[in-house]
Amino acid sequence: MPHTPDPGGPRGVSRRNFVRGLTTAGAGGFVVGGAAAWVMKPQGGTGFAGAASGETIKIGSVAPVTGPYSGDGLEMVRGAKMAIEDINAAGGVAGRPVELITADISDQAPENFIQAAQRLVSQEQVAAAFAGYTSTTSAEYDIYGNAGVPLLHTNTLQANTDYVVEHGITNIFQCCPTEIWYAKGFLQLMQEWIDARTWVPKTKTAAVISSNDSYSISIAKVLQDGIKAMGWEVTHYDEVTAPNADWGPQLARIRANPPALIFITDYLAGDLASFATQFASAPTPSLLYQQYGPSVPEYLDLAKGAANGILWSTTIGTLPDQMGTEFADRYRKKYNVEPGMSQSGAQYDTVRLWARAAAQAGDPYDFDTVTSYLKSTIFRGVVGTYRFDDKELTAVPYPDKVDDPSLAMPHLTYQIQDGKQVLLSPAPYGKGTFVLPAWIH
Repeated sequence: MPHTPDPGGPRGVSRRNFVRGLTTAGAGGFVVGGAAAWVMKPQGGTGFAGAASGETIKIGSVAPVTGPYSGDGLEMVRGAKMAIEDINAAGGVAGRPVELITADISDQAPENFIQAAQRLVSQEQVAAAFAGYTSTTSAEYDIYGNAGVPLLHTNTLQANTDYVVEHGITNIFQCCPTEIWYAKGFLQLMQEWIDARTWVPKTKTAAVISSNDSYSISIAKVLQDGIKAMGWEVTHYDEVTAPNADWGPQLARIRANPPALIFITDYLAGDLASFATQFASAPTPSLLYQQYGPSVPEYLDLAKGAANGILWSTTIGTLPDQMGTEFADRYRKKYNVEPGMSQSGAQYDTVRLWARAAAQAGDPYDFDTVTSYLKSTIFRGVVGTYRFDDKELTAVPYPDKVDDPSLAMPHLTYQIQDGKQVLLSPAPYGKGTFVLPAWIH
């Protein structure tokens, strides 16, 4: 059962430290209207309250630090560590320092997620857990749910949200909109380009390629249904097993009957870079969309010039505004590499989001109170605005569902131009302009 503080007050927390934690948990945040809103500015580890003291609070990072997804996993851990540095430099959570415990889920097998959850909850006794990925079956959710430990993740899977609702779980938060919005948002943009005659497709045909996991298949299905409703034909559909480096069979079929659109929902960066380079050797006059993977730094390293012109999107990504740029600059200086476009900022935000709620609760192990603050929050981070749907505990997408960037998480669509990530949509964040890829004549 979740820990409940004694009537005398939060465990081991003086009123002075409690108030200090409220004002500094996000390293420079301030509260507007009680628990209703929170605006954070990254401070680069410059605290106002001195070093934290007292019993250490452990939190867990569930990340693939080894295996085929390790590029993304490294982003997750680095983002979480940067958040903790800021929090501790500003006095900790209610005056207590925070420590990160990393649990490797490697190749994302369900048993790895279960073992990670058991270790963090039972062995390490963490106050909260954070994850970029969770299992597609929600296999580990009952472990967190039964213990009451808050889990904040960005797995972007509707099935995870559905599991939380169906099982009455109240402490698992999906900190980004789910995958069902990807295809819907892209089709809206695609129609805008067609209406503006920025892109004039020669045919109303599409090839759709998915990896054989529920996330990728779900996006592929929504795309197929949506594009057919627009009067288009899906001339080719295929599923592959990730990781997949040889795209010869799929490209042979595409080249034999070139579609106007190629839409790939495999999200592994190495797979997508391989497709880009193999496609570039003999491209068809097709718009090319690749799901999420180009957000990971290794993608551009692998794809190089073949990436130019490719479109991709994410429902959670570091914004190119002042907050996002300052965070990216700090990351670059700290790690001497380019930050990814998604998970580093997302994990940086979600750790700070939890820290604010835990400081308000006074005791980070009073899980019921912490989650109640999380449910009522509006939080502006480096990736946009977090606000959770009351029932699903999932972030709301802008502009797909809510037409107000101050109340929802932006669904970001990028195009790679001259080796750079150019944000096209949505306003006011997107400043770039879609350009027709060089291979389309």
